Amino acid sequence: MSETARLRRARVARIYDAGDTTVLLGPDGRAHQLHAESAQLARVVLGFLLQPRSPREVVAHVEALSGAALGEGSVVDQLLGLLLDAGAIERFEPDSAPAAPASPPRHDRVVLCLAGGVAAMHAPAMVARLLDRGFEVRVAATKNALRFVSAYALERLVHRPVAQDLYEGETAVPHIDLAAWADAVLVWPATATTLSRLATGNFDSIVSAVALATAAPVIIAPSMNAGMYARAAVQRNIEQLARDGLHVIHPSFGIEVADPPLDRPRKLGPAPPIEVVVQMLETALALRRAGTRVTPRSGAEWDQVYASERPERLPWYTDRVDDDLLASFERLAPRHALVLDIGTGLGTMAVAAAERGHRVVATDLSGRALEDARRRSPELSVLWLEDDITNTRRRSSFDIAVDRGCLHLLTPDAAARYAENLATLLAPGGHLLLKTHATEEGDRHGTMPHTAETLARLFGSAFEIVEDHASTFPGPAQAPAARLFVLRRA
Repeated sequence: MSETARLRRARVARIYDAGDTTVLLGPDGRAHQLHAESAQLARVVLGFLLQPRSPREVVAHVEALSGAALGEGSVVDQLLGLLLDAGAIERFEPDSAPAAPASPPRHDRVVLCLAGGVAAMHAPAMVARLLDRGFEVRVAATKNALRFVSAYALERLVHRPVAQDLYEGETAVPHIDLAAWADAVLVWPATATTLSRLATGNFDSIVSAVALATAAPVIIAPSMNAGMYARAAVQRNIEQLARDGLHVIHPSFGIEVADPPLDRPRKLGPAPPIEVVVQMLETALALRRAGTRVTPRSGAEWDQVYASERPERLPWYTDRVDDDLLASFERLAPRHALVLDIGTGLGTMAVAAAERGHRVVATDLSGRALEDARRRSPELSVLWLEDDITNTRRRSSFDIAVDRGCLHLLTPDAAARYAENLATLLAPGGHLLLKTHATEEGDRHGTMPHTAETLARLFGSAFEIVEDHASTFPGPAQAPAARLFVLRRA
């Protein structure tokens, strides 16, 4: 094991102690028993690894406690290997640890609407999962739902009263106020009766009233007896809700509590596990965000975008450079090139270029995005620069510039300044690798896609378009159609 590696106790460790024995349950289900001194040593090491430590620090700690020197390949090294294999400890990568945000992020606000299905008994676990994922949560529940779960328990979790009535509660008109407050409404578990209310516009319960009154996306997780789910009326309601634009999650196979406890075959009808329902909620929000037509213009607006969402959920996020973009870069970039990465965001392209031995200047309007990018790769020689390419003061002579999705966000006037500045920044014979939305994506995403003809007019005689390829923008939820252009500075 490398002496530079750092280890810490796993967030979830499958361990129990009994007398002088410690039992470790590995990911493969195999139990490892440690007795007497070995068990005591494991407990000492696990306690020490509540904070990240190197193997050398662990050995030094044990030596200090025992008063004996430990040689290479000691029992401590063997124990660390066993603890790693069993999943009781894990390797710690400091660069992956989230840092405190520069300003408090905006959390998506979710109203969890509980209908009277037996799955409502798991509502505290659902609320806990939503909170863990960074959502701000409020709860509305029918009286039947509260047969299965205590309002008191839910209120302790969210620190707000549970809305139970259309006209009595924390505010004068709870269902309207919650509908306006929400960024999303999650109806879970959605019983057959609740599906009927939603499909027919029946506002007579707090749950249906919130879901029908909101302008936010509504995610519905049907959960019921298999026989009920299969009924034609229920299926008609589900189809109607999907046509109305609500997001209806498919059920899973699960047990029916009406069956005897020892005779419960799995049948189609219950909602998927909580983790899956939350993933579907996050996906619906990400896709909605990807389709927004409001483009941030200032650095402060872009900072807010990066502050309000986890990086991996941003619609343009990718943890590796697009294959076609990287292939063009590797083919055209001269050795030890000076590279300009325009609108670098979280720095994926800049990092790839620096790892290949190039000198990189990575620019973006968002200081927050640049700070996140710098934190992810502090060891690389990249100049992370807060700069507006349409009003830049840079005067370097770059060998190659890369733009993945920046130009198509600009207004025509800003695009003209962009082209004028690129003509100054790129050395003669240098290349601009430019990826924009394809024409058909413009209306969907609120962008201004480009063609070879529009680029020829924009850049004039300063650049020659030498390549034009069909492409995509890979992202976490979809891959919009794109064009990849290669332009050469005259």
